[in-house]
Amino acid sequence: MSYIREFFGGMMKNVRFGIKSCFYASKRYFLLKCLVLLSTTIIPLTTIWLWREILNGLIDVENNRHVVLIYLAVYLILKLLIDLLARFDAYINGRYNDELTFYIESVMMEKCSRMDLSFFDSASMGDKVRHTRSNFNIMNRMAWLIFDIISAVINIIVTFIIVTSYNLWIGITTIVLLIPFMVYNKKRTERRLKMEKEQICDNRKKEYYNGAFLNNNIQFEIKLNYIGNYFIRQYKEVWSKLYRINKREEIKHNIINTFILIINVSSELLVLVVSIFDVINKKIGIGDLQYNISMVSRLRGQASNLMHFINELLENNTRLIELQEFININPEIEKSGKLIPSANPEIVFCNVSFHYLNSEKYVLKDCSFIIKPHEKIGLIGLNGSGKSTIIKLMFRFYDPQEGIIKVDGVDLREYDVYALRKIFGVLFQDYVTYCLPLREIIALSDFDERFNEDKLKKVCGISGVLDIINDWEQGFDSVLGRYYADNSKDLSGGQWQLVGLARAYFRDSEYMILDEPSASLDPISEDRIFKQLYRLSEGKSSVTISHRLSNTTLADKILVIDDGHIVEQGSHFELLKQNGKYAHLFNLQASKYV
Repeated sequence: MSYIREFFGGMMKNVRFGIKSCFYASKRYFLLKCLVLLSTTIIPLTTIWLWREILNGLIDVENNRHVVLIYLAVYLILKLLIDLLARFDAYINGRYNDELTFYIESVMMEKCSRMDLSFFDSASMGDKVRHTRSNFNIMNRMAWLIFDIISAVINIIVTFIIVTSYNLWIGITTIVLLIPFMVYNKKRTERRLKMEKEQICDNRKKEYYNGAFLNNNIQFEIKLNYIGNYFIRQYKEVWSKLYRINKREEIKHNIINTFILIINVSSELLVLVVSIFDVINKKIGIGDLQYNISMVSRLRGQASNLMHFINELLENNTRLIELQEFININPEIEKSGKLIPSANPEIVFCNVSFHYLNSEKYVLKDCSFIIKPHEKIGLIGLNGSGKSTIIKLMFRFYDPQEGIIKVDGVDLREYDVYALRKIFGVLFQDYVTYCLPLREIIALSDFDERFNEDKLKKVCGISGVLDIINDWEQGFDSVLGRYYADNSKDLSGGQWQLVGLARAYFRDSEYMILDEPSASLDPISEDRIFKQLYRLSEGKSSVTISHRLSNTTLADKILVIDDGHIVEQGSHFELLKQNGKYAHLFNLQASKYV
């Protein structure tokens, strides 16, 4: 009993959730839809009754002419009204679905914008997002299912009373013959849900292989190495696998469903035979014959609909549980403290250990160091040593599993996470290319200042972007990227990196973080960028990650990271004297230029 109460309690919670979401998405169209549903429940029953009276009245038309004409007029008006309601309902559905789509997509974007970065590191979480997006229409359907069920129940009760008033056993037989359909439909729903979950990964693979041909970067490799057939072959293999499974299931379903349909139709044949004998024996009229057949057909149809709606409700309840689970996920890191950091704080890593989700290997292990205010830091290490991870922990994209990070002596988690991130001007190694106007791309780091022409010119001059856009007719309003604008500008990798650098400068922060800021630049641009960097960061703090050690020789302090922790630290000359790992790496690179 407790399980049943829990199940129905959870279902009613989901129903309330669906109805509430649909109501807030568009109150006006929600109420109009309710009115249409109520009308389409009552009017068809009325038209069937009117048609019976018209047919019976035609038997003695001379005495019933006036009544028949009135019934016929009302019947025609109601039939016209049904058609008009169907058109109106289609219009309401279109407008309502537009507003509901906007509402739920807004909820989705808002939710994703607040998710911790670790959420997107997991393939299973990716499946959850994908599954959630595909089930957003369930919120819409869940609300109308309740009205559909209520409508079907009303129709069944009224129709059953009418049918049994004519012949009790025909009504009972009609319901009994529907039992196989009810049982099978429930099992079919459960089977479809199970198959859908089993096929999520394969469907994602199929979309990936197909989407490879729409990705410019992958297309370059495909054409260069002539590997298009590989992606096509992989796509066909996954598609064929899913097709075989689904085809087998559909064949089985259609055979069983045909057999059940024959059983269901038997009730209509039964009422037809009984009614014909009653007409022959003059117990009922022709109108009653038509009426009885219509009512049994309607009873069967409404009972079938009710079971379909109930099974759909059960199916949607399962989907809606997953949807609510996603919407109710509360980000751990984004739930930040309330302190506001200083513009140029001291940052201390105290025995920090960290590994990424779904990986037991620690990227950082017992890592400790201090970055003092106004200090210029060079962060050096081999690929995978943990350099970029240190930056991500400083921004609190992740929290360490062990140890603590302090900002001005206070646990990093005590600070407002958005205020913390705002103190940094940042250029990541994997810079993002946007399809937006240039001014907006640069101003993403301080968007309210996007129309500050002087500031835009200043940072573009420093980064070298002005040299790129000198002959652009639309200047800062030129759209970059080819995603949606045919007349947009396309940039090389090095030029995109300069735009990213301009965005980092645009925030005008006291603390600059540059992760491989010159990876795509030519030697002249690289030299100019680093000279400007050290000149502009006078009195400020900066952390620079670079594989070219010549770029960090002017740093106040160089941190050398290896195997997840700091193995050396000091100025360039101090580290050379130690003749350790840094000296080995620097001399190795320097020897290539001799």
